[in-house]
Amino acid sequence: MRYLLTCKTATVKKSILNTFVVLFVLGFSIPNSYAQVKTNTLRWSKNFRTPAAYRDWMISVSGGSALYFGENSNYDLDPLNKIKTESNLSYSISAGKWVKPYLAMRANFQMGKLNTIKSSHEMTANFNEYTAQLMLNVTDFFDYPSGYQRRLYSYVYLGYGLIDFKSAYYTNAILENEEGTDKMQTEWVVPIGFGLAYNYNQNFTFAFDASYHYINTDVLDAYSYSGSTSKDFLIYLGFSVNYNFNLKYIEGFIVRPKSRRSLKWTKF
Repeated sequence: MRYLLTCKTATVKKSILNTFVVLFVLGFSIPNSYAQVKTNTLRWSKNFRTPAAYRDWMISVSGGSALYFGENSNYDLDPLNKIKTESNLSYSISAGKWVKPYLAMRANFQMGKLNTIKSSHEMTANFNEYTAQLMLNVTDFFDYPSGYQRRLYSYVYLGYGLIDFKSAYYTNAILENEEGTDKMQTEWVVPIGFGLAYNYNQNFTFAFDASYHYINTDVLDAYSYSGSTSKDFLIYLGFSVNYNFNLKYIEGFIVRPKSRRSLKWTKF
């Protein structure tokens, strides 16, 4: 029985990863066809008089559903019932900077709940996730006018960080095991995601993304089958609103002092 559960989890994980790979490849190709139609937007700042350190920062707020996958999850290969019966509210906030029209770095905080009921067993969990992420604007990476970011683009991102969680496992409504009771348990996590974004104007961007969060533990559900080497993971589906801004506007120009080899910023 334990062997069958371990095989089932591994099969589900492989299936989901294959789906993410396919969607990742589609993300590289679909928006590029759109890009041939019109495209330029003022999203990427052309205010070159302001030093790059002050330009093109962003903050983002996201809300959506977190889905648990592991030995005790249901409907792993039935996404409609999975979302209907096991989705739980999760939200995140992030801050970062576009260092290029196609490349951004950001710090992300996410929290949420997980829940699943399987036969006479039930699992509940709360989690907080802290990650640093590198985001690639796929559309503009391959084909973009210098200094601009297209109105519609796809993106992918990869991150690394920590996740704190507290979980409980019940059998016939009787508590059988807990993890992180006195202090939340901490493990490392790797989120991998992709999405589609629309630059509404220079300041606001709306996006939908999906992410796979690999967690270095088998007790996210407060239960581990003996001999199991499979890790638990979660998937997040969310909608986000991004606000893009410059920290300050400075009139000036760049000069190269005779006594120095480096560039220097000079105000008017």
